[in-house]
Amino acid sequence: MNWIRDRLKTFGDRIAGIEAGRKWTYADLLQRMEQIAAELPPGSREVIEVGCHSTMEGIATLLAIAGSNHIALPLPPEIPASERGHMQSVARDSPLYEELDGSGLVLFSSGTSGEPKGMLHDFTALLDPYRKLKPRQDRTLLLLLIDHIGGLDSAFRCLFAGSTLVVPGARTPEAAGAAIEEHRVNVLPASPTFLNLILLSRIHEKYDLRSLEIIAYGAEAMPEPLLRRLGDIFPQAQRQQKFGTSETGAIRIKGVEADSLFFRINDRETEWKVIDSELWLKTPSRIIGYINSDNNSLESEGWYRTGDLVESDSQGNIRIIGRINETINVGGQKVHPNDVARILQSIPGIEAVHVYGENDPITGSRVCAKIVTTSPGSPLEWKRKVRSHCRSKLPNWKIPSRIVLCSEINVTDRLKQVTS
Repeated sequence: MNWIRDRLKTFGDRIAGIEAGRKWTYADLLQRMEQIAAELPPGSREVIEVGCHSTMEGIATLLAIAGSNHIALPLPPEIPASERGHMQSVARDSPLYEELDGSGLVLFSSGTSGEPKGMLHDFTALLDPYRKLKPRQDRTLLLLLIDHIGGLDSAFRCLFAGSTLVVPGARTPEAAGAAIEEHRVNVLPASPTFLNLILLSRIHEKYDLRSLEIIAYGAEAMPEPLLRRLGDIFPQAQRQQKFGTSETGAIRIKGVEADSLFFRINDRETEWKVIDSELWLKTPSRIIGYINSDNNSLESEGWYRTGDLVESDSQGNIRIIGRINETINVGGQKVHPNDVARILQSIPGIEAVHVYGENDPITGSRVCAKIVTTSPGSPLEWKRKVRSHCRSKLPNWKIPSRIVLCSEINVTDRLKQVTS
């Protein structure tokens, strides 16, 4: 795709990325892309694994493949050898590859609810929206790796605008704080869980984070108390909700208010509708299909059933409640974890919450909660406090019957809260 080379070429000696002490100019990135493109296998289409040991090198490789007829398979180094081998085997060949006119991209889901799903993207369609970005100069911290749609969106949104990508030495709150201070980072895209870890670790007290102008959050539900705390601690930073799926790529949205989680889809290329409280999307960048799973969520005429439960306000704005498959069935009554978590997060002393279901011999399932707190109290005392707080706010079947005290938040390799 010539537009990629033409766009990057216009930024010349600007700094494209900073990683492991090295500064990459856009000229460096373009040169490395052209070197890799010259080394790609000639002839028939092949699946090419892209290592993520170096983010900037990985991005150069992905963009080189984007201009070919090959298929990119980014795999991070953290994946265990057995799982990596399985992904390589799954991606080696698929009838779906015949539907590609040019390059492809295979991304795997995290596999938190079963075997990781391999998703085939038309790489050209996925990249096309980024050619319309207006040039700007800021510095974005990249936390997610380039095997994830969120990491790719952050990287492409930065690079195709001529800005600078800052890759921290590790994906930890400490490393993030150090990188923000050293490189005067302006944009921090992160999951709510990671943002909560930053606050719990007091990173804002250890490092100078006043350069932050935008805190972008997405990938999972944002607790409203956390959103307000971020506004209090970082009053200079605009809080921006982001939305997208691995199956569609990023979707442009506009939040209603800074402290509200309601938004409207503001994307000319995207149609949407809500059926039985589930959000459906239709976009040119929808995946071609899953290479190792059924395609039941991919409807005819381009629609994708997201699996996201939403609610609407009187103006037609929507808010993500959570995932349909996380719903807990308590004796026939449906409970969504985020409905309960919102109530628990309003209890003073609770820093983080994870609500989940457990099997119950009588009701089928019961509601449980893990809480992170810095306040004193035994599990029994906290159980009494939770039940007392919830009694006037939740029906009895939604009130957690089991409370587990935890010292920290467990996160996945996608920097989201562990859901089990």
